[in-house]
Amino acid sequence: MTIVLIVFMPFGLGTLPSGFLCVVLYRRRRPASHLTVGMGARLGALTGVLSFGVLAAILALWTAFRSGKEIHDAILSRIQQYSAQSSYPSVQQAMDLLNTPEGFTFFMIFSLVMALIAFMIFSSLGGAIGAFLLHRKDGDKPNGGRPRPENT
Repeated sequence: MTIVLIVFMPFGLGTLPSGFLCVVLYRRRRPASHLTVGMGARLGALTGVLSFGVLAAILALWTAFRSGKEIHDAILSRIQQYSAQSSYPSVQQAMDLLNTPEGFTFFMIFSLVMALIAFMIFSSLGGAIGAFLLHRKDGDKPNGGRPRPENT
């Protein structure tokens, strides 16, 4: 679990400002709209899903141009470096599981699902913060909160 967080944390923290930026761009496009914190969080979550899609596409391209054994060995060597520092016997059991094809497949799918959840959480948080900080009261709306005059 901590390995997944260590590997995907820079991407997850990068989605926090992307959720905020999504709300800023939405406010710029629709200045008269009333954007609540919940709507900002939903916009941020959508940004997180799209960001994860970009990451998944990059990983798919990376995997397409490398051999499966090379990727497997690189990930296992990285995990073994972290597990060598641990004194828990369950870590060795987990390493034995990762050496099997089924265990490695489960680890990769679990990692991607956790990354998707992290992207959505961080982006939602950024969107909610953006909506909270950029919240306008009715008097702060363009045109003083009055409706636009109709073109007749």
